[in-house]
Amino acid sequence: MIALWGYDYEEHYVRTRDKYLLCVHRIKEPKYPNIEYNTSIIEKGATIIDQMNKFKKTRGNHKGKPVVLLYHGLTLTSEVWISNIKEQRNLAFYLVERGYDVWMGNARGNKYSQSHLTRNPKNDKFWEFSINEFAMIDMPDTIDYILKQTGAPNLTYIGFSQGTAQAFGGLSIDPDLNERVNLFIALAPAASPKGFSHPLLDGFVKAAPSIIYCLLGRKIFLKSVVFWQRVISPPVFVKLIDGAVRFLFGWHCKNMAEEQKLVSYQHLFSMTSVKTIVHWFQIISSGRFQMYDETPSLLPYSTINSVVDHLPAKFPTKQIKTPIAIFYGSGDTLVDFDILQANLPPLAYVKNIHHWEHMDFLWADGLEDKVFPDIVKLLECFNSKNQHYYSRSQLLQHRTSIIDESFDEEADFTPVNTVTNTFELESLGKKLKDTSKDDKVILNNLKTSPIAAL
Repeated sequence: MIALWGYDYEEHYVRTRDKYLLCVHRIKEPKYPNIEYNTSIIEKGATIIDQMNKFKKTRGNHKGKPVVLLYHGLTLTSEVWISNIKEQRNLAFYLVERGYDVWMGNARGNKYSQSHLTRNPKNDKFWEFSINEFAMIDMPDTIDYILKQTGAPNLTYIGFSQGTAQAFGGLSIDPDLNERVNLFIALAPAASPKGFSHPLLDGFVKAAPSIIYCLLGRKIFLKSVVFWQRVISPPVFVKLIDGAVRFLFGWHCKNMAEEQKLVSYQHLFSMTSVKTIVHWFQIISSGRFQMYDETPSLLPYSTINSVVDHLPAKFPTKQIKTPIAIFYGSGDTLVDFDILQANLPPLAYVKNIHHWEHMDFLWADGLEDKVFPDIVKLLECFNSKNQHYYSRSQLLQHRTSIIDESFDEEADFTPVNTVTNTFELESLGKKLKDTSKDDKVILNNLKTSPIAAL
């Protein structure tokens, strides 16, 4: 999919400490190095709380591009970051063009990360994982691998839905991880989901894990959905998904274009473990962002009057030191912002987009105007200036202006303008502390001959 858009990419595999192999996609080179983007923040139709000036900014000596890791949500893959029908509505491409080294993670179990050194996906043991493993193993191991590959001291983490939950969990229990993540941007955060309003579904969520495992098995959650997704025509599948999310969550999906749904809904489901779903049910039922309960109550069904025989450990999210930015929609029934905020340290940035729902932060019309400029503002605030990308853009722009000045159809070419612009280029070169080897070649060519720099 990345190649279809004309970008070069790399495919890496992270070996976790428990021997899973996680696929990570990397895009680092822009297609349009001189393009200008709209960076104005849209406040109309949104509520913004900006506290960025109260946080300490991380600065380092890294000479490469700032690094960003994007992480998908439940039953999704890295494809969600590049599946918009408009190129610049894809966050991965948008950030690459802004000069960032973009990595896209894949959770264990999805179609890109179904490898293990000793376990077979056909066996139950492979699927013995929950949010605990995403937070405590996959996230830190992936970040360590990326930092080792890039040489960067830290990176920015952007998660969607469950991708935010694993970051809340991972950062809360690993103090050292906070040093390696300079900023955490949470899109449609899912650490405090409200659950379902329908009494039948509510009863299913509160059922004992043994009952859920009996109904769903011990391995893959709703594996048959992948089959039906391939068999049913896209327009019919769109109607089924719209009806399902309306029934389950009360979403109306009006902010996404119909043609966008035809494409993006084909990337909605990839495999995950039943244990992960059980973990989410435990969180919803308890109302606490807790770790997986390995010893659930002996009672088959929990009620408000049930005696609590034990209390599973809660993720200590108030201990997170990394600056956090939250983006959520007022129409997203999975996000209870008041509960979420009460369990977090002071936030650096909050944007509530009125009438937006959960999936709108991936595929809504206007995403590139209502969310992306805010993300870039945050990245520029908490990352060191991207001197490599800045210098190349400046030099290329300067190169064009010199040629325009020097080459005139009505006059012979003379070196006068070249000499004048040489002083400008030398001044520019002094200001740019970290000019790459290629940039220096351009700079030297410009000093001698603007034509040679072409």
